[in-house]
Amino acid sequence: MNGDHADAVLRYARYLADHPEATAAQLTDIDAGGIHLSVTTATGEVPTRIAFETPLAKPDDAHLTLVAMAKDARRREVLAQARETAGRFRREFKTVLLGTVSSEGEPEASVAPAVIGADGAFYIYVSTLAAHTRNILQTARASVLLIEDEAASAQLLARRRLTFSCIAAPIARKDDAFPRIMDPLKEKFGEAMAHLETMTDFHLFRLMPVRGRLVTGFGQAYEVDPLDWTQVGPVGGGGHSSGGGKQRNG
Repeated sequence: MNGDHADAVLRYARYLADHPEATAAQLTDIDAGGIHLSVTTATGEVPTRIAFETPLAKPDDAHLTLVAMAKDARRREVLAQARETAGRFRREFKTVLLGTVSSEGEPEASVAPAVIGADGAFYIYVSTLAAHTRNILQTARASVLLIEDEAASAQLLARRRLTFSCIAAPIARKDDAFPRIMDPLKEKFGEAMAHLETMTDFHLFRLMPVRGRLVTGFGQAYEVDPLDWTQVGPVGGGGHSSGGGKQRNG
């Protein structure tokens, strides 16, 4: 295992034994009840045991059990990477791409400045001269897209992207929430937003996400909890099983 399957042993440590910071791992022992690892971290070597969910009945069972654990660790790794992608979008986005449609069914794609509020909603400040504003006022719906920059993408045909279907509602200037939301918008976009705040033909909207979809590559699509982007699972489910082993540190 340590020679031919070092990557699988490292995944055991990171994703089955709760050592995501591990830089290396060695399988040091195996018995009917589980495996022992020596895990390398920044603070030194950590002895760790992962117990089998079902004890081995015979020696031949070890191979099948370790393969199942490797598959589970890989699944957890992929989900962890998807969560990190969603988190990076949340930390780094400045504007959002908007998908809207008029009451007559005419589609519109556009861009808008946005922040995320404490309630998990996107807040945008847009002009009534723009088609997307009129569409939102007519339909109270919008789609928000966050997408990886083309220059940073390893595969342009599978750019990482996160989409939310949203219910939209305007926030009146006299509403107590208006200055509370405008403050982070001005902090994020500076003097230009401070100037736009004085223009009464602009509207502040709350876009409350109701469904999220993350794509990280070909055949890699995930449902994202619209209010907790750390909750990610494969489209169609099956992303939360406990897998082939459970951690016991020792």
